[in-house]
Amino acid sequence: MVSRSAAAVLPLVCCLLAVPAPARAESGTAVTVSTCSPYGPLTLGEAGVCGGDVLDALFTGLVEYDPRTSRATYAMARSISTQDNRRFTVRLRAGWKFHDGTEVKAHNFVDAWNQTAAAGRSGNAFLFEDIKGYGSRVMSGIRVVDDHTFTIELKRPFGPFTQKLGHVAFSPLPDSALKRPMSLERKPVGNGPFRVVRWAPGTETVLERYDGYAGRAKARVGKITYRAYSSDEAAYAEILGGRLDFIFQVPAVAALRVAEDLDGRVINPVIGTVQEIGVPLRLGTNADLRKAVSMAIDRKTIIRKVFRGGRAPADSFVPPTAEGAKPGACGTFCRYDPALARKYLARAKAKGFRTPASIPLYYNADGVGYGEWVKAVSASVDKVFKGEVKIVPKTVKTFDEFQRATSKGTLKGMFRMGWQLDFPHTQNVLGPQFASGGVYNYGLYRNPRFDALLRAADRKVSRSKAIGLYRRAEAMLVRDMPAIPLWFYRYEAGYSRRIAAPRLTPFGWLDPVSVRPA
Repeated sequence: MVSRSAAAVLPLVCCLLAVPAPARAESGTAVTVSTCSPYGPLTLGEAGVCGGDVLDALFTGLVEYDPRTSRATYAMARSISTQDNRRFTVRLRAGWKFHDGTEVKAHNFVDAWNQTAAAGRSGNAFLFEDIKGYGSRVMSGIRVVDDHTFTIELKRPFGPFTQKLGHVAFSPLPDSALKRPMSLERKPVGNGPFRVVRWAPGTETVLERYDGYAGRAKARVGKITYRAYSSDEAAYAEILGGRLDFIFQVPAVAALRVAEDLDGRVINPVIGTVQEIGVPLRLGTNADLRKAVSMAIDRKTIIRKVFRGGRAPADSFVPPTAEGAKPGACGTFCRYDPALARKYLARAKAKGFRTPASIPLYYNADGVGYGEWVKAVSASVDKVFKGEVKIVPKTVKTFDEFQRATSKGTLKGMFRMGWQLDFPHTQNVLGPQFASGGVYNYGLYRNPRFDALLRAADRKVSRSKAIGLYRRAEAMLVRDMPAIPLWFYRYEAGYSRRIAAPRLTPFGWLDPVSVRPA
């Protein structure tokens, strides 16, 4: 869940926040919002871009995110304490009820986590991989102490673990769903600000405000209908026709006129997704070459022409929505500078780099819009270097084939890569993509000093000291340039006259409790 109100620092060992009670909820109104059909049965383990927004309205976890800062604040947790970032004690707020009237207790978290993570079967199972015993049917690292207390033991110290707990996959489940897991697919029972009236995620799901909700911020509309559309264009026609109150993604064809069409009722924040170019170190053994290519990419022009402004030039490796992000960390090397790019290419050649006839840039052909920007990037580099470094777009037929090839390191060139935050923290970019042995370190970057900084940051209980170390680690990435950041994604959402300015979660979903009548 996402926090709905301002936050103040808690005087506890774990650096989370407490939130004051908001203003009284307004009277109920029914609103309709667009979503997309999930790829399969919608459960906590499979909550993703499509369907995760609905589950986010139904469940509340230990922490939630402030939509303005992405900082984690206590929700169901009364406290989460640690002395070493490896062993955590969680104390729950007593009296919190599921929508079926049963109380949320410690075992509802522990058993739900085990069910979601069991044997790695679900798409979100990897989120639990830090916990000791992950991969077993029952993780040994989580134990119930009493009705309102449980403990967590990780495999190693990992400070941002508490920030991760706001993901809907870490929600509790009622006893009914623990005994009959299939009931979660038929009609889930949650503990969040809304409860299910009609459950049909592929078409239309109806939720109503749960007046027994124990959270600090109450829903301010009486009913939300989540309607799945087959295309953004179809949803856009609906909002223009007055049959929809919120569209989570304005179609690209309407990007230039949406502000006029909706009289300025548009939300277009940068979100936690970054597009990059992966450069296997065996290809670009010289960091000066990778920096030269980066400075030869005219990001602003490509964004204007290809994406119609629907992206923001990346000035760092970490999206600005992540806690600890440092705007401008990439400095000169992420800015278009043809003269400096040519200078760095000359430096690379002076150090022994031999320019190949061409350098492939791979992408999956079944991805929407990838070909256009890959060709634009290639043209930009070719123009700057006048063919001395020639980038040639190359396709791999399907995403599955592309993913297998990148993970095995069999592509003979650069490749499209991207990262969407699993939780809004800088470590979630640096670790998985660039740490030695990182699950998504497809460029096979290896730097013992970088790894040591990440481990040191993970151990720090002090949030400010940890962020300082993570930023030093990112500075090493800028020096080595194992990948080329291109742009951060923007959501282009719009809303009707019937509701006041809503907010988006760090995942780009509508924050359901921010919705109120205009």
